Amino acid sequence: MAGSDKRKDFMAEDYEPVNIDKWDGNAVKNSIDDNIKNLLKKEYNYTEDFTLVDQRLILCTVACLLSLFAVVYDYFYPFPSSKYVLASCSISYFVVSGLLTLFSSYREKNIFMTGVQRGIAGLGPNDYIYVSSSLPKYSHMYTLQFKFIDGKNNRETTKSIERSITEWFDEDGNLLMERLYNDVHPLHTQVLKPEKQE
Repeated sequence: MAGSDKRKDFMAEDYEPVNIDKWDGNAVKNSIDDNIKNLLKKEYNYTEDFTLVDQRLILCTVACLLSLFAVVYDYFYPFPSSKYVLASCSISYFVVSGLLTLFSSYREKNIFMTGVQRGIAGLGPNDYIYVSSSLPKYSHMYTLQFKFIDGKNNRETTKSIERSITEWFDEDGNLLMERLYNDVHPLHTQVLKPEKQE
């Protein structure tokens, strides 16, 4: 009953009607991702952690600074005097770009939210949830995955669902928030439960 009341509060106070072009895959995915993120923060009191985003921005900043340094150095010490600096900055730029590609592919993957639930009185340990999704090009099947890490015992649980986006949008491209909630809520409940040891 309490869960139902919480859902009504969420629907009434925090949900704003979303209308998108349902033929635009990126718009569809971003709309679903944003609303799942909003739901997790409002319904389950997660605080968003931006560590992954910050790490990506640091790599991007380093790459930009290398390019800027090369341009400024070449301005004050025109080629060929600057050839060694230009070569070093160019090589370093491509190395950092490669690291950024590896980071996006293997560390960040398809994660669009890292949620944190603080320990009692903020003293920890904290619980983390990593939320990722995928919607292949020309496909209507959306995959949502939750990876939950219990800070108390380092237990890691991963659960996922696959749904057709037609289940969450009507013919006019309006997001049906209650249907989305009805799929996200059970998934979140499952990922919090310890897996049975065989």
